[in-house]
Amino acid sequence: MTHDTYCLLIVTKHAFSGKSDIAIDLGQQNVSTEYADALKEYVSEVDALNYMSSQGWELVNSYANQSLVDTRHVLRKKA
Repeated sequence: MTHDTYCLLIVTKHAFSGKSDIAIDLGQQNVSTEYADALKEYVSEVDALNYMSSQGWELVNSYANQSLVDTRHVLRKKA
């Protein structure tokens, strides 16, 4: 039986700058640093989402914390 895989793309914005730090949480099944290494190259949230889309991931939901510094995107990859 196959199942979908989910991950969390975490974007932390820098104050007074257009730059962002982008990290990925693949859970305990984090068997590859491929995505983490590639995402280090991006400073744009949209570029990071486009990259993940090109890798077969689909945006499920996005939410921000109350301070609006972090935005989290839930992504799914169909099995």
